[in-house]
Amino acid sequence: MISNEQRAHDIAIALMKAHGDDLKPIDAYHQYVNYLLPILREINKDFPHGIKENP
Repeated sequence: MISNEQRAHDIAIALMKAHGDDLKPIDAYHQYVNYLLPILREINKDFPHGIKENP
């Protein structure tokens, strides 16, 4: 099973790749956190016990 945190991280990284051009490292970190936390909250609401992978 992939954790909700890992899913949120993967989505935040994808968004950073799409929209994070030309950011300084600290600004990129802040942008990553701004993507990560709302995504994680939503995933945790929808899937409080995580999401099982297909075998």
